[in-house]
Amino acid sequence: MKKQEPRFEVRSADWLTLKQAQEVILSSAQPLLSEELPVQACLGRSLSQDLVARATLPPWDNSAMDGYAVRGEEISHAGPSTPVVLSVTGVVHAGDLPGSSVGAGEAIRIMTGAPIPPGADSVIRVEDTDSEQTPGIVNVFKNRDERRNIRPAGQDMQLGDQVLVKGTTVTSTTVGLLAALGMGNVPVVKQPSVGILPTGDELRTPERYEDVQRGEGIPESNGPMLAAAVTGASAMPLPLGIASDDPETLRERISEATDADVLITIGGASMGEADLVKEILEEFGFEQDFWRVRIRPGSPFGFGRLPRGDTYQPVFSLPGNPTSAFVTFELFVRPFLLAIGGHKRIFRRTLRCQAAEPLKGPGELSHFLRVRLDSSTVPPKAHITGPQGSGLITTLADAEGLAVVSEHQTEIAEGDSVDVILLADTPGAESYAKSEVSTG
Repeated sequence: MKKQEPRFEVRSADWLTLKQAQEVILSSAQPLLSEELPVQACLGRSLSQDLVARATLPPWDNSAMDGYAVRGEEISHAGPSTPVVLSVTGVVHAGDLPGSSVGAGEAIRIMTGAPIPPGADSVIRVEDTDSEQTPGIVNVFKNRDERRNIRPAGQDMQLGDQVLVKGTTVTSTTVGLLAALGMGNVPVVKQPSVGILPTGDELRTPERYEDVQRGEGIPESNGPMLAAAVTGASAMPLPLGIASDDPETLRERISEATDADVLITIGGASMGEADLVKEILEEFGFEQDFWRVRIRPGSPFGFGRLPRGDTYQPVFSLPGNPTSAFVTFELFVRPFLLAIGGHKRIFRRTLRCQAAEPLKGPGELSHFLRVRLDSSTVPPKAHITGPQGSGLITTLADAEGLAVVSEHQTEIAEGDSVDVILLADTPGAESYAKSEVSTG
């Protein structure tokens, strides 16, 4: 009888812990080059240098209220039955330059944001006066605003102050500050480009969905999902199309990703007879740093580098099951993309919650369970979204976070504390400093 060829690749697994794998990956993360962009084009990008105040703001003491600028000592005894009567000698609006002084027995009508006239040290709010029932005369009935309601010059920033640090993610509020700095263009780190390569003969795009309906294929959901995740990590997805389980097609797709800063392959990362990705990558000189991590879902994850001219392209090999692909992206790829994008906060925020039901783990692996959060309680309760199979997409779509059952635990009892990695899509803005949970 003819001897059968081996049907499964025998590959040595590294079985790194979550923390070890993240350390290996992030040790090679260097921010990309800088470029200048208009303020409105910078949302989600990171600043490539510290920025300082280009003016003192506000440039002068200004009013925090609509009311009357006065000398505080003159209204110190004002009361409902002992009003202080002052002559109104003028009015000043926001945008006006400081004008005439406030003298003894005088007041100047003033609007919010307007410069404080010389001589005044208090702004009396309108509702504590009679609003000039007699034109040119104001009665002050309360003294609560003595020496109050004045915003000092430079309260927001002083000329030369450092107001934003390198690595800050530009959000809508940051855009407001950049505008206040009078900057037309802003120095930011270039946006990483990410080639996304789903693999597998079984995958079907929407135009071939009738195959799925006939049971002759499965939907290609990983590519679109990870393209959205890449965008959420302030990077630029470059979909490469599906590569069938054919060596020549794989070679073509990998060659098409030459100019991408990062390459993500999806599927073909295990030891099946059609799992050709690593074999074809090695034809291009691929150097694998590690394969397999001690997590579930997503243990058949790998990372390495592909020579591209005089540099190397980081390559992330993600498992093909949707939840495995998503979890490994969140734990490994997303922090790396934010790091090379120059962001100083690269990990998701972690929230201490309460288990709404028993949360079980495999013990020898760190387990990441899809949960939704009930924020009507303090702390929020974490509920399993449903069956936790790595091939299920519906329970992933319902998840607001990933509950962490560490490799030293087999179960977190109902009512006990559990750390949940929060999931959010605002580019870079929901990334927070590294926590113990996010590093394994």
